[in-house]
Amino acid sequence: MVDCKLCKVSETKELLDIIKLYEDDVCIAVLSKKPASICHVILFPKQHATIIEQVSDAHVEHMFGISNKLSQAMFESLNIQGTNIFIQNGTSAGQEDPHFSIHIVARRENDEIKLDWEPKQLTEEEMSTVELQYKQMTQGAIFKKEDESKPAAATEGNSEGAAEEEDEDEENYKLKYFDRRP
Repeated sequence: MVDCKLCKVSETKELLDIIKLYEDDVCIAVLSKKPASICHVILFPKQHATIIEQVSDAHVEHMFGISNKLSQAMFESLNIQGTNIFIQNGTSAGQEDPHFSIHIVARRENDEIKLDWEPKQLTEEEMSTVELQYKQMTQGAIFKKEDESKPAAATEGNSEGAAEEEDEDEENYKLKYFDRRP
């Protein structure tokens, strides 16, 4: 394994100059030594993974839940107006440490932090090529694995059960993803 600073943080009991804000059996949150703003938290899994694709879906889900709570804590304690929650997934995306992490950056009005990029204009041909390649991949191996692992919605001849389950799934999706009550 690569000499990883974040793995060393999770392995050692003595944190030296690291300020740990949160820890559980899956992940650790620390204050950044080179913060982008008044408060910049780095959340990372204890188990080494270079990029998000190497982290289990369950751990990614858990870490985004923790990211949400860390963001809420910033709002409540630091009088901020926003947060950026982002991932630099690979060195081409600006990742400095070879360990997957989620950054939670506190934002205030007119803080002069620049996180935007110059939009590119693709030709129709480039857009069509990207669309075709991406659709082939997402409709193929990537999402097929998830679909195959789910049990059949209803037995043959029980179309009512399938419709009810689809309605229930739709309702659960809406509750889970759109109901943002604290």
